[in-house]
Amino acid sequence: MTGEEPAPAQPPPEFNPLRYPPCACPRHSPGPGPEPDKDDAGDSALLRELRTRMIEENRLRRWARGQS
Repeated sequence: MTGEEPAPAQPPPEFNPLRYPPCACPRHSPGPGPEPDKDDAGDSALLRELRTRMIEENRLRRWARGQS
């Protein structure tokens, strides 16, 4: 009651994922599966075909934008 204005409300702190430990549940843990940077030997034919098609589409998009 001294006539001073109250301090403005501060916004909530910015989310920092480094402050929280990684989830250890089976859904989010890497598990004993193959490593992602291994060769495509374990990929199915459908996955290889999809990857090839996506690479080609991305190449054509870059070409259409004049980046290639």
